[in-house]
Amino acid sequence: LDDKDEGPGNLGNTNQPTGGHLGWEDLIKNAGPAVGYLMETGAYAIMIYGGSKVFAEILGIGGEEANTFSRAATFGYLGYKFSRDLIKWYTNVNELGWGGTAASMGIGAFLFVMTYKKQETKIVKFECKPWEPPTGGSKCELCNSQKGGLPCSEYQCRALGQSCQLINKGTTEERCVWVNRNDVKPPVIQPLEDALISDDYRYTPDNAISPPDKGVKIIYNGEGSDDNGCVPAFTPLSFGVTLDEPAKCRIDYVRKQNFTDMDFWFGGSSLSRYNHTEVMSLPGPSALEAENITIQNGGQYELYVRCQDANGNANTANFVFKFCVQEGPDTTPPVVVATNLINGMPIAYNQSSIEFEMYLNEPAECKWSRVDQSFDNMENTMECSTSVMEMNAQMLYPCRTTLTGLKDRVENRFYFRCKDQPALKGTDKENDRNTNSESYKFTLLGTQPLVIDSVSPNGTTVRDASEIVKVTLEARTSAGYKDGEATCYYAEIPDDKNLEDIRDDEYIMFYNTGSHQHSQELFLTEKETAYRYAVKCVDLGGNTDTEIASFSVETDTQPPLIIRAYHEEAYLKLVTDEKAECVYDIHNCNYQFEDGTPMTSTDNGRSHFIDWNTKTAIYVKCKDEFENMPAPDECSIVVRTVEV
Repeated sequence: LDDKDEGPGNLGNTNQPTGGHLGWEDLIKNAGPAVGYLMETGAYAIMIYGGSKVFAEILGIGGEEANTFSRAATFGYLGYKFSRDLIKWYTNVNELGWGGTAASMGIGAFLFVMTYKKQETKIVKFECKPWEPPTGGSKCELCNSQKGGLPCSEYQCRALGQSCQLINKGTTEERCVWVNRNDVKPPVIQPLEDALISDDYRYTPDNAISPPDKGVKIIYNGEGSDDNGCVPAFTPLSFGVTLDEPAKCRIDYVRKQNFTDMDFWFGGSSLSRYNHTEVMSLPGPSALEAENITIQNGGQYELYVRCQDANGNANTANFVFKFCVQEGPDTTPPVVVATNLINGMPIAYNQSSIEFEMYLNEPAECKWSRVDQSFDNMENTMECSTSVMEMNAQMLYPCRTTLTGLKDRVENRFYFRCKDQPALKGTDKENDRNTNSESYKFTLLGTQPLVIDSVSPNGTTVRDASEIVKVTLEARTSAGYKDGEATCYYAEIPDDKNLEDIRDDEYIMFYNTGSHQHSQELFLTEKETAYRYAVKCVDLGGNTDTEIASFSVETDTQPPLIIRAYHEEAYLKLVTDEKAECVYDIHNCNYQFEDGTPMTSTDNGRSHFIDWNTKTAIYVKCKDEFENMPAPDECSIVVRTVEV
């Protein structure tokens, strides 16, 4: 360091002389104090990190956010410390004034703010829904004036608006027009009787609904009904609407201002239909109260419905469905409504375990066993939804487990039982819980390996007289599930790749498949190297087998060649270079093949005979299996026999 004026100041408590030149000996002499300075600073940084973490927990900051807070505090301290000492060194003072101190604290605060970023988690619900054209039909005519002279297709027409329609189909006067341009009325909504799940349910007019809204009550009068006609808890409830024109409908639990503000599609579908059906299953008030969940109106529900037609006309008034859910108590055990696997389905060979889910009509505690026994004696517990709020999109309550001990070639039987109202477990109301008296039986079929017995063509050459040769790729399967009933796929293997290089998405399903015999027509051109096709077959249990079919393709456009003609015993013998059919005439070559006299053929169609006759010439024509033959005025050979 060369400073002719004030020289370096005090850095790390080193006794650095002012002015002059700091040589290597001075640097070495001051290395020890510098290391000590860094160690002291590091120790303070560790103390700051630990102390700030404790302080963060006092403030209620935990997890990864507490770590982020501690790191930010440490960086802030280091920024303050280094900037303070740097200012002292630069100004050659032992103690900073308020200005230097404020600058150092500002740098430390800046580093703290830039380093500490508070984390926040948000749950975003994303739904994939079909794309919809805009309402109305103001842009329909754009389809009729496309540039380039391209005709307007029905897809293009309907994509421009929900009220666009292609008229005069199949004629030169096809046009895309706005249908019902003057329609300004919203759909008329009526309750759909066919949507009710059984005769135990009915609609009754509800005159208590304030106009302009209107609607109905859903009344249950089946087994266990009460005086109010409330529907049973945790059982499917189905209802619907019918319209005077196709339209899409929304439903909501809260009265909203307009159609677009409503949160749910009726029946989960945004399609325009005449009829819409909604299915749900709701907990009763007693089940909610058991979990300290407060509901309004004591189990009385109102659902609001509006619909919108293709022209964008939507109902301003609601159609209201009212119903109540029975208070209880709950006297029925849980019911298995569905499973993620099909009961009785096959499983792959050598598969020892599988993930299993079943869906119940109410929250429950469930167990399973390989033996049909009571709930308390079952060995395996399941992970189940235990709160009435933990339902899935179908308003069912899932239970999950891993089924183990699966065996090949046998029926693997499993038994399930459940106990409802898990919120009462361990309370003085434990005896009020309902348990299945009969097990839900579930079966998985163990299988054997699937075998591809043969693929064809394989190791042969396929010929045809055309430039494009039709090749029928075939496979035969056995064993596996149902003695080889499977679905087969094929994929061409390029010359520079092997079977293991073929990805699953490159396989194409055979046109004829799904049984034991599988076939697919291919149309190929001649090439120097052989074609190689991977054939993969999969049965319903997931068993897979793969084979390779290798064959060559040749285009044969030439008629057969006669490569030898000679006297053998009492015959004239002709030999062709391929399997052929030969005829002859004794006058000239100008005759149709079918008018010639057939020759006797042997040796798989390669040797051809006629009687030896030296008195006349023989005009021979031969054709192969692809109908390749000489022109009508030409011969394959003209033979004149003589005695020597």
